Amino acid sequence: MSSLLLLVVLLSCICIAFSASYKPVPDTSEKCTSCEKEIAEMEIKWGSQDSIDVVVAQLKEKCKKKEGKHILKREICDKVVDIFAEIPPKIFEGMKSLAWDIPLGACATLKKCKVECCGADSPPEQVHLSLAGEDRSAMGVTWVTLAQNETTVQYGLSPEALSSTVTGNINTYTQAGWIGSIHKAIMTGLAPATRYHYRVGSPNLNSWSEVFSFKTFDPAQPTQTYAVLADMSYDDQSDNTVAQLIKLVDAGKIDVVVHSGDISYADGYEAHWDAFFNKIQPIAARVPYMVTAGNHEFWYNFAAYKNRFFMPSDNGLQGRGSGDSMYYSWTYGNTYFSAMNSETAVDTPDFHKKQLSFFQEEVEKVDRSQTPFVVAHFHRPLYCSNDGSCYRSGSPPNKLAKQAEDIFNKAQVDVCIAGHVHDYERTYPTYQDELITTDLTSKTYGAPIYIVQGASGNRENNKGEGSWPNPEPAWSAWHSSDIGYGLLVVESASATSVPTLHWTFYRSSDNEALDAFTLSK
Repeated sequence: MSSLLLLVVLLSCICIAFSASYKPVPDTSEKCTSCEKEIAEMEIKWGSQDSIDVVVAQLKEKCKKKEGKHILKREICDKVVDIFAEIPPKIFEGMKSLAWDIPLGACATLKKCKVECCGADSPPEQVHLSLAGEDRSAMGVTWVTLAQNETTVQYGLSPEALSSTVTGNINTYTQAGWIGSIHKAIMTGLAPATRYHYRVGSPNLNSWSEVFSFKTFDPAQPTQTYAVLADMSYDDQSDNTVAQLIKLVDAGKIDVVVHSGDISYADGYEAHWDAFFNKIQPIAARVPYMVTAGNHEFWYNFAAYKNRFFMPSDNGLQGRGSGDSMYYSWTYGNTYFSAMNSETAVDTPDFHKKQLSFFQEEVEKVDRSQTPFVVAHFHRPLYCSNDGSCYRSGSPPNKLAKQAEDIFNKAQVDVCIAGHVHDYERTYPTYQDELITTDLTSKTYGAPIYIVQGASGNRENNKGEGSWPNPEPAWSAWHSSDIGYGLLVVESASATSVPTLHWTFYRSSDNEALDAFTLSK
Protein backbone atom coordinates (compact mmCIF):
# COMPACT_ATOMS: atom_id res chain seq x y z
CA MET A 1 0.00 0.00 0.00
CA SER A 2 1.43 3.41 -0.94
CA SER A 3 1.79 5.91 1.89
CA LEU A 4 1.40 8.71 -0.64
CA LEU A 5 -1.93 7.22 -1.76
CA LEU A 6 -3.10 7.20 1.83
CA LEU A 7 -2.09 10.81 2.27
CA VAL A 8 -3.97 11.88 -0.85
CA VAL A 9 -7.11 10.08 0.29
CA LEU A 10 -6.91 11.51 3.78
CA LEU A 11 -6.28 15.01 2.48
CA SER A 12 -9.80 15.04 1.05
CA CYS A 13 -11.21 14.55 4.55
CA ILE A 14 -9.54 17.38 6.43
CA CYS A 15 -12.69 19.48 6.84
CA ILE A 16 -14.50 17.12 9.22
CA ALA A 17 -14.69 17.59 12.99
CA PHE A 18 -13.77 15.08 15.68
CA SER A 19 -15.66 12.97 18.15
CA ALA A 20 -14.66 9.42 18.95
CA SER A 21 -17.57 8.59 21.20
CA TYR A 22 -18.93 5.78 19.02
CA LYS A 23 -17.03 2.78 17.68
CA PRO A 24 -18.50 0.08 15.42
CA VAL A 25 -17.97 -3.65 15.75
CA PRO A 26 -14.20 -4.04 15.19
CA ASP A 27 -12.86 -5.55 11.97
CA THR A 28 -10.07 -7.92 13.01
CA SER A 29 -9.11 -9.12 9.53
CA GLU A 30 -5.42 -9.05 8.66
CA LYS A 31 -6.09 -6.66 5.79
CA CYS A 32 -7.78 -4.17 8.12
CA THR A 33 -5.37 -4.42 11.04
CA SER A 34 -2.39 -4.05 8.71
CA CYS A 35 -3.88 -0.90 7.20
CA GLU A 36 -4.74 0.58 10.59
CA LYS A 37 -1.21 -0.11 11.81
CA GLU A 38 0.28 1.70 8.83
CA ILE A 39 -1.99 4.72 9.34
CA ALA A 40 -1.09 4.83 13.04
CA GLU A 41 2.62 4.68 12.23
CA MET A 42 2.23 7.49 9.72
CA GLU A 43 0.44 9.60 12.31
CA ILE A 44 3.34 9.13 14.74
CA LYS A 45 5.90 9.82 12.03
CA TRP A 46 4.30 13.09 11.00
CA GLY A 47 2.80 14.04 14.34
CA SER A 48 5.67 16.00 15.91
CA GLN A 49 8.08 18.63 14.68
CA ASP A 50 11.09 16.61 15.87
CA SER A 51 10.17 13.60 13.77
CA ILE A 52 9.33 15.85 10.81
CA ASP A 53 12.76 17.47 11.07
CA VAL A 54 14.39 14.04 11.00
CA VAL A 55 12.46 13.04 7.88
CA VAL A 56 13.28 16.33 6.15
CA ALA A 57 16.98 15.96 6.96
CA GLN A 58 16.98 12.42 5.59
CA LEU A 59 15.28 13.48 2.37
CA LYS A 60 17.61 16.43 1.86
CA GLU A 61 20.57 14.16 2.37
CA LYS A 62 19.19 12.02 -0.47
CA CYS A 63 18.94 15.17 -2.60
CA LYS A 64 22.59 15.91 -1.85
CA LYS A 65 23.73 12.43 -2.83
CA LYS A 66 21.59 12.30 -5.95
CA GLU A 67 22.36 15.72 -7.39
CA GLY A 68 25.98 16.02 -6.23
CA LYS A 69 27.54 19.19 -7.60
CA HIS A 70 24.42 20.37 -9.47
CA ILE A 71 23.62 23.26 -7.11
CA LEU A 72 20.44 24.37 -8.91
CA LYS A 73 19.04 20.84 -9.02
CA ARG A 74 19.85 20.38 -5.33
CA GLU A 75 18.04 23.62 -4.49
CA ILE A 76 15.01 22.48 -6.48
CA CYS A 77 15.10 19.08 -4.79
CA ASP A 78 15.37 20.69 -1.34
CA LYS A 79 12.42 22.97 -2.16
CA VAL A 80 10.32 19.99 -3.22
CA VAL A 81 11.19 18.31 0.08
CA ASP A 82 10.13 21.43 2.03
CA ILE A 83 6.80 21.55 0.18
CA PHE A 84 6.20 17.83 0.63
CA ALA A 85 7.04 18.06 4.33
CA GLU A 86 4.25 20.58 4.85
CA ILE A 87 1.56 18.24 3.52
CA PRO A 88 1.51 15.32 6.00
CA PRO A 89 1.49 17.51 9.15
CA LYS A 90 -1.43 19.50 7.76
CA ILE A 91 -3.24 16.28 6.94
CA PHE A 92 -2.81 14.90 10.42
CA GLU A 93 -3.56 18.28 11.97
CA GLY A 94 -6.78 18.17 9.97
CA MET A 95 -7.37 14.57 10.99
CA LYS A 96 -7.38 15.66 14.64
CA SER A 97 -10.59 17.49 13.77
CA LEU A 98 -12.10 14.48 11.99
CA ALA A 99 -15.29 12.89 13.17
CA TRP A 100 -13.75 9.57 12.21
CA ASP A 101 -11.91 6.93 14.14
CA ILE A 102 -8.78 7.97 12.22
CA PRO A 103 -7.17 4.63 11.32
CA LEU A 104 -10.46 2.82 10.78
CA GLY A 105 -12.12 5.64 8.84
CA ALA A 106 -9.17 5.98 6.48
CA CYS A 107 -8.88 2.24 5.94
CA ALA A 108 -12.63 1.86 5.41
CA THR A 109 -12.45 4.56 2.75
CA LEU A 110 -9.70 2.55 1.07
CA LYS A 111 -11.91 -0.56 1.37
CA LYS A 112 -9.39 -2.28 3.58
CA CYS A 113 -11.70 -2.38 6.62
CA LYS A 114 -15.38 -3.13 7.16
CA VAL A 115 -17.66 -0.94 9.27
CA GLU A 116 -20.47 -3.22 10.42
CA CYS A 117 -23.75 -1.63 11.39
CA CYS A 118 -24.32 -3.90 14.36
CA GLY A 119 -23.65 -7.30 15.85
CA ALA A 120 -24.48 -10.51 14.01
CA ASP A 121 -26.97 -11.47 16.70
CA SER A 122 -28.29 -7.97 17.38
CA PRO A 123 -32.05 -7.44 17.06
CA PRO A 124 -33.31 -4.96 14.45
CA GLU A 125 -32.29 -1.41 15.27
CA GLN A 126 -32.40 2.17 13.91
CA VAL A 127 -36.18 1.94 13.44
CA HIS A 128 -37.81 5.02 11.94
CA LEU A 129 -41.19 5.85 10.40
CA SER A 130 -42.06 7.95 7.36
CA LEU A 131 -45.25 9.25 5.81
CA ALA A 132 -46.63 8.56 2.38
CA GLY A 133 -47.26 11.65 0.28
CA GLU A 134 -50.99 11.89 0.96
CA ASP A 135 -52.33 8.45 1.89
CA ARG A 136 -52.76 8.44 5.66
CA SER A 137 -53.77 4.77 5.64
CA ALA A 138 -50.12 3.89 4.94
CA MET A 139 -46.98 4.29 7.04
CA GLY A 140 -43.43 3.50 5.94
CA VAL A 141 -40.91 1.96 8.32
CA THR A 142 -37.18 1.41 7.94
CA TRP A 143 -34.68 -0.51 10.08
CA VAL A 144 -31.22 -2.05 9.93
CA THR A 145 -29.72 -5.47 10.64
CA LEU A 146 -26.38 -7.00 9.80
CA ALA A 147 -27.66 -10.14 8.09
CA GLN A 148 -29.65 -10.28 4.84
CA ASN A 149 -32.81 -11.96 6.11
CA GLU A 150 -36.55 -11.45 6.16
CA THR A 151 -38.17 -8.03 6.14
CA THR A 152 -41.36 -8.41 8.16
CA VAL A 153 -43.58 -6.03 10.10
CA GLN A 154 -46.25 -7.26 12.48
CA TYR A 155 -48.77 -4.63 13.59
CA GLY A 156 -52.13 -4.36 15.29
CA LEU A 157 -54.28 -2.55 17.85
CA SER A 158 -52.43 -3.75 20.95
CA PRO A 159 -48.97 -5.14 21.77
CA GLU A 160 -50.58 -8.53 22.32
CA ALA A 161 -52.58 -8.51 19.09
CA LEU A 162 -50.20 -7.79 16.20
CA SER A 163 -52.65 -9.39 13.80
CA SER A 164 -51.48 -7.86 10.51
CA THR A 165 -48.28 -8.79 8.72
CA VAL A 166 -46.51 -7.16 5.80
CA THR A 167 -43.21 -7.92 4.11
CA GLY A 168 -40.92 -5.44 2.46
CA ASN A 169 -37.61 -5.06 0.64
CA ILE A 170 -33.92 -5.05 1.52
CA ASN A 171 -31.27 -2.81 0.05
CA THR A 172 -27.82 -1.63 1.07
CA TYR A 173 -24.76 0.32 -0.01
CA THR A 174 -21.06 -0.41 0.41
CA GLN A 175 -19.33 2.97 0.37
CA ALA A 176 -16.75 3.61 3.10
CA GLY A 177 -16.78 -0.05 4.05
CA TRP A 178 -20.27 -0.05 5.54
CA ILE A 179 -21.87 -3.48 5.99
CA GLY A 180 -25.56 -3.78 6.81
CA SER A 181 -29.01 -4.60 5.50
CA ILE A 182 -31.53 -1.76 5.23
CA HIS A 183 -35.10 -2.99 5.48
CA LYS A 184 -38.10 -1.01 4.22
CA ALA A 185 -41.77 -1.90 4.45
CA ILE A 186 -45.16 -0.20 4.33
CA MET A 187 -47.94 -0.79 6.83
CA THR A 188 -51.26 -0.43 4.98
CA GLY A 189 -54.97 -0.41 5.74
CA LEU A 190 -54.51 1.87 8.74
CA ALA A 191 -57.63 3.46 10.18
CA PRO A 192 -57.60 7.17 11.04
CA ALA A 193 -57.17 8.43 14.61
CA THR A 194 -55.98 5.01 15.77
CA ARG A 195 -53.00 3.90 17.79
CA TYR A 196 -51.14 0.99 16.22
CA HIS A 197 -48.47 -1.16 17.82
CA TYR A 198 -45.79 -2.83 15.71
CA ARG A 199 -42.49 -4.66 15.66
CA VAL A 200 -40.05 -5.37 12.86
CA GLY A 201 -37.79 -8.32 12.22
CA SER A 202 -37.58 -11.93 11.09
CA PRO A 203 -40.04 -14.64 12.17
CA ASN A 204 -37.81 -17.47 10.97
CA LEU A 205 -34.89 -16.20 13.03
CA ASN A 206 -37.23 -15.08 15.81
CA SER A 207 -35.33 -11.81 15.84
CA TRP A 208 -37.54 -8.82 16.59
CA SER A 209 -37.31 -5.22 17.65
CA GLU A 210 -39.15 -4.05 20.71
CA VAL A 211 -42.82 -3.19 20.17
CA PHE A 212 -43.33 0.46 19.26
CA SER A 213 -46.54 2.39 18.67
CA PHE A 214 -47.73 5.37 16.65
CA LYS A 215 -51.03 7.17 16.14
CA THR A 216 -52.46 7.75 12.68
CA PHE A 217 -53.69 11.09 11.44
CA ASP A 218 -56.90 12.27 13.10
CA PRO A 219 -58.99 14.40 10.70
CA ALA A 220 -61.07 15.63 13.61
CA GLN A 221 -58.05 16.87 15.55
CA PRO A 222 -57.98 20.69 15.33
CA THR A 223 -54.19 21.03 15.32
CA GLN A 224 -51.14 19.28 13.89
CA THR A 225 -47.73 19.80 15.48
CA TYR A 226 -44.38 19.48 13.71
CA ALA A 227 -41.00 19.46 15.44
CA VAL A 228 -38.53 21.34 13.24
CA LEU A 229 -34.81 20.52 13.22
CA ALA A 230 -31.70 20.97 11.12
CA ASP A 231 -27.98 20.54 11.68
CA MET A 232 -28.34 17.96 14.46
CA SER A 233 -25.58 15.45 15.08
CA TYR A 234 -25.10 12.03 16.61
CA ASP A 235 -22.88 13.34 19.42
CA ASP A 236 -23.56 14.90 22.82
CA GLN A 237 -24.22 18.37 21.37
CA SER A 238 -27.73 17.24 20.44
CA ASP A 239 -28.48 15.55 23.78
CA ASN A 240 -30.74 18.30 25.13
CA THR A 241 -32.69 18.63 21.89
CA VAL A 242 -33.26 14.88 21.64
CA ALA A 243 -34.28 14.72 25.31
CA GLN A 244 -36.87 17.47 24.86
CA LEU A 245 -38.33 15.80 21.76
CA ILE A 246 -38.57 12.46 23.53
CA LYS A 247 -40.58 14.14 26.29
CA LEU A 248 -42.93 15.67 23.71
CA VAL A 249 -43.37 12.34 21.95
CA ASP A 250 -44.03 10.63 25.30
CA ALA A 251 -46.73 13.21 25.96
CA GLY A 252 -48.30 12.79 22.51
CA LYS A 253 -47.53 16.40 21.56
CA ILE A 254 -45.72 15.85 18.24
CA ASP A 255 -47.29 14.50 15.06
CA VAL A 256 -44.30 14.68 12.69
CA VAL A 257 -40.61 15.62 12.80
CA VAL A 258 -39.14 17.71 9.95
CA HIS A 259 -35.33 17.59 9.74
CA SER A 260 -33.96 19.90 7.04
CA GLY A 261 -30.52 18.52 6.35
CA ASP A 262 -27.19 17.92 8.07
CA ILE A 263 -28.50 14.74 9.60
CA SER A 264 -26.07 13.03 12.00
CA TYR A 265 -22.82 14.71 10.85
CA ALA A 266 -21.49 11.31 9.87
CA ASP A 267 -19.50 12.93 7.05
CA GLY A 268 -18.66 9.69 5.33
CA TYR A 269 -17.86 7.75 8.51
CA GLU A 270 -20.78 5.35 8.38
CA ALA A 271 -20.64 4.25 12.03
CA HIS A 272 -21.93 7.67 12.99
CA TRP A 273 -25.04 7.19 10.87
CA ASP A 274 -25.72 4.06 12.93
CA ALA A 275 -25.15 5.98 16.16
CA PHE A 276 -27.50 8.75 15.08
CA PHE A 277 -30.38 6.49 14.08
CA ASN A 278 -30.15 4.61 17.36
CA LYS A 279 -30.10 7.91 19.24
CA ILE A 280 -33.28 9.20 17.59
CA GLN A 281 -35.09 5.84 17.59
CA PRO A 282 -37.18 6.75 20.68
CA ILE A 283 -38.56 9.62 18.57
CA ALA A 284 -38.52 8.34 15.00
CA ALA A 285 -39.96 4.90 15.78
CA ARG A 286 -43.09 6.59 17.17
CA VAL A 287 -43.68 9.61 14.92
CA PRO A 288 -42.82 10.01 11.22
CA TYR A 289 -39.39 11.54 10.61
CA MET A 290 -39.37 13.54 7.35
CA VAL A 291 -36.06 14.76 5.94
CA THR A 292 -34.27 16.68 3.25
CA ALA A 293 -30.56 16.40 2.43
CA GLY A 294 -27.89 18.79 3.66
CA ASN A 295 -24.33 19.39 2.56
CA HIS A 296 -22.96 17.00 5.20
CA GLU A 297 -24.81 14.20 3.41
CA PHE A 298 -23.08 14.73 0.04
CA TRP A 299 -20.47 11.98 0.60
CA TYR A 300 -20.45 9.31 -2.11
CA ASN A 301 -23.23 11.16 -3.94
CA PHE A 302 -25.59 11.03 -0.94
CA ALA A 303 -25.38 7.21 -0.79
CA ALA A 304 -26.20 6.92 2.92
CA TYR A 305 -29.04 9.45 2.71
CA LYS A 306 -30.63 7.91 -0.37
CA ASN A 307 -30.47 4.37 0.97
CA ARG A 308 -31.28 4.87 4.64
CA PHE A 309 -34.34 7.11 4.23
CA PHE A 310 -37.72 6.16 2.79
CA MET A 311 -39.55 9.29 1.71
CA PRO A 312 -42.65 9.65 -0.51
CA SER A 313 -42.25 8.40 -4.12
CA ASP A 314 -39.22 6.40 -3.03
CA ASN A 315 -39.28 2.66 -3.59
CA GLY A 316 -43.05 2.33 -3.54
CA LEU A 317 -43.97 4.66 -0.68
CA GLN A 318 -46.85 6.53 -2.28
CA GLY A 319 -46.15 10.10 -3.31
CA ARG A 320 -44.55 12.26 -5.95
CA GLY A 321 -40.97 13.40 -6.25
CA SER A 322 -37.48 12.51 -7.43
CA GLY A 323 -37.78 8.80 -6.55
CA ASP A 324 -34.65 8.81 -4.39
CA SER A 325 -35.84 10.97 -1.45
CA MET A 326 -33.94 14.05 -2.64
CA TYR A 327 -37.13 16.05 -3.23
CA TYR A 328 -40.83 15.27 -2.90
CA SER A 329 -44.15 16.69 -1.77
CA TRP A 330 -46.36 15.67 1.14
CA THR A 331 -49.55 16.91 2.72
CA TYR A 332 -50.58 16.53 6.33
CA GLY A 333 -53.86 18.00 7.55
CA ASN A 334 -54.34 21.41 6.02
CA THR A 335 -50.64 22.02 5.26
CA TYR A 336 -48.81 21.26 2.02
CA PHE A 337 -45.07 20.65 2.38
CA SER A 338 -42.54 20.82 -0.40
CA ALA A 339 -39.37 18.95 0.62
CA MET A 340 -36.65 20.39 -1.60
CA ASN A 341 -33.00 19.67 -2.31
CA SER A 342 -30.62 22.63 -2.11
CA GLU A 343 -27.46 20.49 -2.54
CA THR A 344 -25.20 19.07 -5.23
CA ALA A 345 -22.83 16.12 -5.14
CA VAL A 346 -19.89 18.53 -4.98
CA ASP A 347 -21.15 20.46 -1.92
CA THR A 348 -22.50 23.54 -3.67
CA PRO A 349 -25.97 25.17 -3.51
CA ASP A 350 -28.43 24.54 -6.31
CA PHE A 351 -32.15 24.12 -6.96
CA HIS A 352 -32.12 22.08 -10.17
CA LYS A 353 -34.51 23.29 -12.88
CA LYS A 354 -36.33 19.96 -12.94
CA GLN A 355 -36.98 20.25 -9.23
CA LEU A 356 -38.27 23.82 -9.50
CA SER A 357 -40.60 22.73 -12.32
CA PHE A 358 -41.85 19.94 -10.08
CA PHE A 359 -42.47 22.43 -7.27
CA GLN A 360 -44.42 24.77 -9.53
CA GLU A 361 -46.54 21.99 -11.02
CA GLU A 362 -47.34 20.51 -7.62
CA VAL A 363 -48.12 23.72 -5.79
CA GLU A 364 -50.54 24.77 -8.54
CA LYS A 365 -52.63 21.68 -7.69
CA VAL A 366 -53.04 22.73 -4.05
CA ASP A 367 -56.57 23.85 -3.20
CA ARG A 368 -55.82 26.70 -0.82
CA SER A 369 -59.40 26.72 0.45
CA GLN A 370 -58.80 23.21 1.83
CA THR A 371 -55.03 23.36 2.31
CA PRO A 372 -54.38 27.00 3.18
CA PHE A 373 -50.74 26.75 4.27
CA VAL A 374 -47.73 26.00 2.07
CA VAL A 375 -44.36 25.30 3.68
CA ALA A 376 -41.12 24.71 1.79
CA HIS A 377 -38.27 23.01 3.66
CA PHE A 378 -34.70 22.54 2.48
CA HIS A 379 -31.20 22.92 3.85
CA ARG A 380 -29.45 26.11 2.75
CA PRO A 381 -31.23 29.40 3.51
CA LEU A 382 -32.10 32.20 1.17
CA TYR A 383 -32.00 34.74 3.99
CA CYS A 384 -29.81 35.09 7.07
CA SER A 385 -28.01 38.11 8.44
CA ASN A 386 -24.78 36.71 9.92
CA ASP A 387 -23.36 34.55 7.15
CA GLY A 388 -21.94 35.59 3.81
CA SER A 389 -23.70 32.77 1.95
CA CYS A 390 -27.12 34.38 2.55
CA TYR A 391 -29.01 37.45 1.45
CA ARG A 392 -27.81 40.45 3.45
CA SER A 393 -29.02 44.00 3.11
CA GLY A 394 -27.05 45.77 0.44
CA SER A 395 -25.70 42.50 -0.97
CA PRO A 396 -26.69 40.65 -4.13
CA PRO A 397 -28.90 37.58 -3.69
CA ASN A 398 -27.31 34.19 -3.27
CA LYS A 399 -27.76 31.53 -5.94
CA LEU A 400 -30.78 29.90 -4.30
CA ALA A 401 -32.57 33.23 -3.99
CA LYS A 402 -31.90 33.97 -7.64
CA GLN A 403 -33.31 30.59 -8.61
CA ALA A 404 -36.34 30.31 -6.34
CA GLU A 405 -37.39 33.49 -4.56
CA ASP A 406 -39.67 34.71 -7.33
CA ILE A 407 -41.17 31.20 -7.58
CA PHE A 408 -41.81 31.03 -3.82
CA ASN A 409 -43.34 34.50 -3.85
CA LYS A 410 -45.63 33.77 -6.79
CA ALA A 411 -46.74 30.49 -5.18
CA GLN A 412 -47.62 32.39 -1.98
CA VAL A 413 -45.45 30.14 0.16
CA ASP A 414 -46.14 31.00 3.78
CA VAL A 415 -42.94 29.78 5.43
CA CYS A 416 -39.56 28.61 4.13
CA ILE A 417 -37.63 26.50 6.65
CA ALA A 418 -33.88 25.94 6.32
CA GLY A 419 -30.76 25.28 8.38
CA HIS A 420 -27.06 25.22 7.40
CA VAL A 421 -26.17 28.36 9.36
CA HIS A 422 -25.73 27.28 12.97
CA ASP A 423 -28.11 29.56 14.76
CA TYR A 424 -31.78 30.52 14.80
CA GLU A 425 -33.13 33.46 12.84
CA ARG A 426 -36.58 34.47 11.63
CA THR A 427 -37.47 37.12 9.11
CA TYR A 428 -40.60 39.15 8.64
CA PRO A 429 -42.32 38.66 5.28
CA THR A 430 -39.53 39.60 2.88
CA TYR A 431 -39.03 39.87 -0.85
CA GLN A 432 -35.90 40.83 -2.80
CA ASP A 433 -34.09 41.93 0.33
CA GLU A 434 -36.90 44.29 1.29
CA LEU A 435 -39.09 44.11 4.37
CA ILE A 436 -42.70 43.80 3.20
CA THR A 437 -44.49 44.13 6.54
CA THR A 438 -44.13 43.56 10.26
CA ASP A 439 -47.89 43.09 10.58
CA LEU A 440 -48.58 39.35 10.68
CA THR A 441 -52.26 39.78 11.55
CA SER A 442 -53.12 40.57 7.94
CA LYS A 443 -54.40 37.69 5.84
CA THR A 444 -52.35 39.04 2.93
CA TYR A 445 -48.91 39.48 4.43
CA GLY A 446 -47.43 39.45 0.95
CA ALA A 447 -44.26 37.32 1.05
CA PRO A 448 -42.77 34.27 2.75
CA ILE A 449 -41.32 34.26 6.24
CA TYR A 450 -37.85 32.69 6.14
CA ILE A 451 -36.72 30.64 9.13
CA VAL A 452 -33.17 29.45 9.73
CA GLN A 453 -33.29 26.66 12.31
CA GLY A 454 -29.77 25.29 12.17
CA ALA A 455 -29.45 25.45 15.94
CA SER A 456 -30.40 21.90 16.96
CA GLY A 457 -26.94 20.93 18.27
CA ASN A 458 -23.88 19.68 16.42
CA ARG A 459 -20.15 19.22 16.89
CA GLU A 460 -19.33 22.38 14.92
CA ASN A 461 -21.19 24.45 17.54
CA ASN A 462 -23.50 27.40 16.98
CA LYS A 463 -22.38 30.83 15.88
CA GLY A 464 -21.74 33.22 18.75
CA GLU A 465 -23.76 36.31 19.54
CA GLY A 466 -20.92 38.45 18.24
CA SER A 467 -21.53 37.24 14.71
CA TRP A 468 -24.73 39.25 14.25
CA PRO A 469 -24.41 42.43 12.15
CA ASN A 470 -24.94 45.91 13.50
CA PRO A 471 -27.19 47.37 12.31
CA GLU A 472 -29.35 44.36 11.57
CA PRO A 473 -31.38 44.16 8.35
CA ALA A 474 -34.89 45.51 8.70
CA TRP A 475 -36.29 42.12 7.69
CA SER A 476 -34.59 40.26 10.55
CA ALA A 477 -37.27 39.78 13.20
CA TRP A 478 -35.46 37.64 15.80
CA HIS A 479 -32.30 35.62 16.25
CA SER A 480 -30.58 33.45 18.83
CA SER A 481 -27.36 31.46 19.19
CA ASP A 482 -28.88 28.98 21.65
CA ILE A 483 -29.23 25.30 20.82
CA GLY A 484 -32.92 24.66 20.31
CA TYR A 485 -35.78 23.29 18.27
CA GLY A 486 -38.89 24.67 16.63
CA LEU A 487 -42.54 23.70 16.90
CA LEU A 488 -44.85 24.49 14.01
CA VAL A 489 -48.49 24.16 15.09
CA VAL A 490 -51.18 24.46 12.44
CA GLU A 491 -54.76 24.98 13.58
CA SER A 492 -57.73 24.26 11.37
CA ALA A 493 -60.59 26.63 10.82
CA SER A 494 -63.57 26.41 13.13
CA ALA A 495 -66.89 28.14 13.47
CA THR A 496 -65.20 30.88 15.49
CA SER A 497 -61.71 31.08 13.97
CA VAL A 498 -59.73 30.98 10.72
CA PRO A 499 -56.86 28.60 9.86
CA THR A 500 -53.82 29.63 11.89
CA LEU A 501 -50.13 28.76 11.86
CA HIS A 502 -48.21 29.16 15.11
CA TRP A 503 -44.42 29.00 15.35
CA THR A 504 -42.26 28.83 18.50
CA PHE A 505 -38.53 28.38 18.93
CA TYR A 506 -37.47 26.75 22.21
CA ARG A 507 -34.09 26.61 23.92
CA SER A 508 -33.27 22.94 24.44
CA SER A 509 -31.41 23.27 27.74
CA ASP A 510 -34.42 24.55 29.72
CA ASN A 511 -37.28 24.45 27.18
CA GLU A 512 -37.82 28.20 27.40
CA ALA A 513 -39.73 29.70 24.47
CA LEU A 514 -37.48 32.36 22.90
CA ASP A 515 -39.42 33.46 19.82
CA ALA A 516 -42.92 33.02 18.42
CA PHE A 517 -45.23 34.31 15.75
CA THR A 518 -48.69 33.54 14.38
CA LEU A 519 -50.10 33.70 10.84
CA SER A 520 -53.79 33.62 10.06
CA LYS A 521 -55.51 32.97 6.75
